[in-house]
Amino acid sequence: MNWTIEQLRAFVTAAEKGSFSAAGRAMGKAQSVVSTHIAMLEDSLGVELFDRSSRSPVLTEAGRALLPEAHAVLRQSHRFDSCAIAQYSGEAVQLNIVVSHGVPFQGISEGMASLSAKYPFLSGSFHIISLDDVWKQVSEGSAQIGIVGGQLPEIKNNCEMVCLGQMRYCLVASRESSLGQMKSVKLEDLAQYRQIVFNRTRAERYLLSSQYWEVNDVVAAMYWASLGIGWAVVPLGLAKRIARDESMKNLVILDMDNMALMAHNIYLIWNNAFSRRDILEDLCRDLKTYYQQAFEQGDTLF
Repeated sequence: MNWTIEQLRAFVTAAEKGSFSAAGRAMGKAQSVVSTHIAMLEDSLGVELFDRSSRSPVLTEAGRALLPEAHAVLRQSHRFDSCAIAQYSGEAVQLNIVVSHGVPFQGISEGMASLSAKYPFLSGSFHIISLDDVWKQVSEGSAQIGIVGGQLPEIKNNCEMVCLGQMRYCLVASRESSLGQMKSVKLEDLAQYRQIVFNRTRAERYLLSSQYWEVNDVVAAMYWASLGIGWAVVPLGLAKRIARDESMKNLVILDMDNMALMAHNIYLIWNNAFSRRDILEDLCRDLKTYYQQAFEQGDTLF
């Protein structure tokens, strides 16, 4: 077999765009060039990748089977090129990290402190943004690394991920509210009071009340809960720590075992164009250790 990376790129792009002409526009090449690349790839592999009997090419069974493998080869090729360029240029590392709202950043900050000590020329940015924006920025390459919690969206072709650990969640409300004065809270009790959520579209499975406020900051949600505006689902360890603050003296963790034990995974995602695997592995190792300890100690580290 004597196929090329450019032929694979034409195959993948045509499959994604739905036609050879659209693939040509995306690649900045004539449709005839894309068609030739794919024909040569099929000849090299000995299989037909597209059924051309209809107006638009449709992947054959062989094409569907080989498409994910082609994606993997292209990712590896991109990673190889990026690593070679970084080695040649010797430029200082620029690391942009984005974290989704609701993921406690204390452990992340400690991981960055360790990286900063080990890599003195490391610089960049650290932003807390929405979950959707984390995936958008990492997949587009404006951020190399992202950390997200909760349900995992469909992973992008140019991204990779690893699970760092889990984070427990609990219910909080004002100590002076009707919920806060209950010895044990039931689901039907929650439905009667206003709920505070981070992202309504992603939190629909947890939206129990027809009345709600949508906010994008976990500390703001807890402060609002302490004022009696509503109740919220927040990280257990963070709630324990924040509740000790004077401004949150009215915040109480509700007694509802099935919610207190609820846990979400925390994921580290990265754009595979980021060539510094040593930095990525160091950060991943530190964060895995931190989140494991935090979970085993009841999240008191958050």
